[in-house]
This record gives sequence, structure tokens and C-alpha cells, in this order.
Amino acid sequence: MFLSAAKKIGIIIATVAGASILAATPASAAQQCTDLYGPEGGRLPLCKSWVWDGNDYDGRWWSDGPSTLPSHTYMQRREDGVVRTSSFSGSYSDVSKIAFRLCDNLTNRCSGWW
Repeated sequence: MFLSAAKKIGIIIATVAGASILAATPASAAQQCTDLYGPEGGRLPLCKSWVWDGNDYDGRWWSDGPSTLPSHTYMQRREDGVVRTSSFSGSYSDVSKIAFRLCDNLTNRCSGWW
């Protein structure tokens, strides 16, 4: 059960061609969802997606259902260490690392980063 030389060459060419196609295909977007819980109660179902563009990430985030957060809760996002007050949906580009958390205006408390 040895392969002939022609079959071996054909297998090698097919493997190399398949690897070339994979290398040329842009990365597909990844997505992750979770429930963020406010420091004073309530929850926000949040999703984020991202795609590697060769040196960093581009992506977006959005609420994935109704929120039960108190009206005095707001969201922050951290892009490469810089913290910003954020809307509950949006997009980003040229970011190496992004995270989200919920904070409360009345108590000045925040949840952990996700």
C-alpha cells in the first residue's frame, strides 16, 4: 500500500494550494456575548464582534436584548488601556484590546471588566 509518485505529488500540490487559499482569505469575524450585571443591580445582554485586520482588531458591540439596568447605570469601555464613557452600541477600529463594564452614577461603583 504505497502511493505512486504521481499520487504523492498530487497530494502535496493540493495541500500547498489549500494552505495558500487559507492564507489569502481574510480572517472571519468572531463574536462573543454575555450578560453584564450592574453594580447596583440589573443586567445588560451585550455582544461584541471583532476581526483581525493584520495588526489589530476592528469590530462592534451591541445590546442583545432588553436591559433591566437602573436609569443611573452607564457603560464604560477600555480600548488599549484608555477608559471612555460609552453608548450601549458602537464600533471600534485599530484596537489591540477592548473591554466593557457597567458603572453607577449614584454610588460611583463599577462592575468588573469584560
